Amino acid sequence: MKVIVAGAGPGAAELYTDKMIQAVRSADLVLTAGRLYDSLSALTDKVQVMGVMDTVSYINAHRKESMTICVAASGDTGFYSIASTIAKNVRPEIEMEFISGIGSLSYFMAKLKLGYEDVKTVSLHGRNKSIVPYVCYHEKVFALTGGTLKVQDIAKQLRKAGLSNVTMYIGENLSLEEERILTGNPADFAEMEFDDLSVLVVENKNYANRHKTLKDEDFVRGKSPMTKEAVRNLVLSALEIEPTDIVYDIGAGTGSVTCAMAYKAYESTVYAVEKNSEGVELVKQNMAATGAGNIVIRNALAPDGLSDFPPADKVFIGGSTGNLREIMEVVLAKNPTAVFAVTAVTLETISQATEVFKELQMATEVVCANIATAKKLGNYHLMQADNPVYIIKGARKLEN
Repeated sequence: MKVIVAGAGPGAAELYTDKMIQAVRSADLVLTAGRLYDSLSALTDKVQVMGVMDTVSYINAHRKESMTICVAASGDTGFYSIASTIAKNVRPEIEMEFISGIGSLSYFMAKLKLGYEDVKTVSLHGRNKSIVPYVCYHEKVFALTGGTLKVQDIAKQLRKAGLSNVTMYIGENLSLEEERILTGNPADFAEMEFDDLSVLVVENKNYANRHKTLKDEDFVRGKSPMTKEAVRNLVLSALEIEPTDIVYDIGAGTGSVTCAMAYKAYESTVYAVEKNSEGVELVKQNMAATGAGNIVIRNALAPDGLSDFPPADKVFIGGSTGNLREIMEVVLAKNPTAVFAVTAVTLETISQATEVFKELQMATEVVCANIATAKKLGNYHLMQADNPVYIIKGARKLEN
């Protein structure tokens, strides 16, 4: 058996490539989605509508037969295509060939007269995820929509995250007779209805540079305590946050660590709790000041407020108000492999933290940071020491 997966383009038959048409006409059987059935039936009478996993099952079941199957896939075979799913799941002895097609990205960007060499691409089709992190840290984001998240839902996400000033370009029914292309901001589209398989580009001229190291002067200061820059950087080093990690910040204070962690988790979300309402407002101000919109902040005394957060991969605890064990138990119940970093400046907190980590059978690493900063005094600079800070890292299993 030979299987040819051919990219059928965004929808219109006039955009089929000659090689794709030849593959369809010469195949013993053509399998495809319902939306392509009519146009493919004009080329051959051997078309059947079949879902992707049913297609895989059919191919595997008939693998010993001497035949050629053409799977016609929407768009291009290399861009969030069913082609990769088929290739991963069919039996290894089956001969495979991919034929590229015109993808929705290239088609839509040509319609907008925009280049896409600097575009961040993401698929939200059939996925319960947010576009917000991508928009925060990229000037242009291209997204496939549909299923759980439609264009109007994405517009609401952007408004809720304070990204109301971005520009949205929406493409609906691309290449078809009823094609519609719209431009506006999230408020324009939040209450509209769009086709399930629309695409969009979000342009954020004020995107944040996620590679930047945030300085103390980047933050709005208030009455809430702020973790200083040197300690923030040590905490980030200890947690080793990956772009897709779900992160908690317990006792967010001014939000300095919250925002710094959000820069690291730039394809995900930081979930923060702060017991003081004034502190919550300060965190929101610093989210706006730094462009770190991928943060959910809640006014609560942990562990209250954590129950409906998704399981955390990394957790920073800057203030537990005596509830350290309870907080850690709630986190570990969701994800037993979560990694923690706790900061302590008093002997009592150090003692409590190390004891709780031991009771919860956590492997630990402890760093004591003694930091001094130069202060100008007349014609000289005097080193002024801060209080020693302990950073206690713990997990059920720590990587060496």
